[in-house]
Amino acid sequence: MENNPLLIVENLQKVYGDTEAVHRVSFQIEHGQSVGVVGESGCGKSTMVRVIAGLERPTGGQVLFRGRPYHLRPKRKGPSPINMVFQDPMDSFDGRAVLFDSPYEALSHTRRIGRRDAVGEIESVLETVELPASCLRRRISQLSGGQSQRAAIARVLLTEPELLIFDEATSALDVSVQAQIIHLLLQLREQHRRTYLFISHDLALVACLCDRVLVMYKGVLVEEGPVGEVMEHPLHPYTRLLLSCGRAFAMDRGGTPLPEVPQRSAGGDSPCRFYPHCPERTSLCMEVAPEFREYGGGRRAACIRCEKRMTEKADNQI
Repeated sequence: MENNPLLIVENLQKVYGDTEAVHRVSFQIEHGQSVGVVGESGCGKSTMVRVIAGLERPTGGQVLFRGRPYHLRPKRKGPSPINMVFQDPMDSFDGRAVLFDSPYEALSHTRRIGRRDAVGEIESVLETVELPASCLRRRISQLSGGQSQRAAIARVLLTEPELLIFDEATSALDVSVQAQIIHLLLQLREQHRRTYLFISHDLALVACLCDRVLVMYKGVLVEEGPVGEVMEHPLHPYTRLLLSCGRAFAMDRGGTPLPEVPQRSAGGDSPCRFYPHCPERTSLCMEVAPEFREYGGGRRAACIRCEKRMTEKADNQI
């Protein structure tokens, strides 16, 4: 593994009008690592990764790829170091076109290559994602959901990315097809040492695919750490609530929303964004801004009660 991180995000901010979608987010991803980002709908995770992928400009902060600033995706021909697979593959294809056209467009953007010479390379990548070469002659609209998502992954692979971003890439699929795509992503990572940034509402899926997890709430990171540690010993009250909701975040799946905690009367807004819904809040939360700080073992969190929780964890392990 290379010494320097592949991706560094520093104090990233994205503002739309009067709305701050992402507020001073900082983290990094090592080569060959898989990092998950979780949080309920509207927390800013998709906006954040669109900025990282170069699809939108940041309002503040910066994204460093291999130590250099990474701005909007370059229009010139050449490999795309960061590329993205979206939630609904049909939205990123022309349903009237045959499948060959889209991966060929991606390949020809990466380097100059004729259609005849491209066939073999495209068929090889289709084999990697377990799609038969016969699909190349079919229209996109004739493919199943799972086939179209495999095609979307194949198209991204042809741009030779070092970092693959998956934005809810399995949520629109049936459970059985989800399992097939997850198995495929695990295979690709093991065989080709891929680096992933995975956005999801599904904690079980993140636990399966990722080494580390970031938890977002209202545009800020509230917790980060090794996925097993965060799942077993969450530090932030918001993470604890998410885990209590079960396999998927119900706010996006039509189930019971996160528990509402009535806001207590106080002389002004709390410096903690989660205060209105926090079942563990105290009067001190109205006075002290939670700092996103290190707690050892690769753990970071933004809650004034985290120190106590880490101490309780250590006592239980004695």
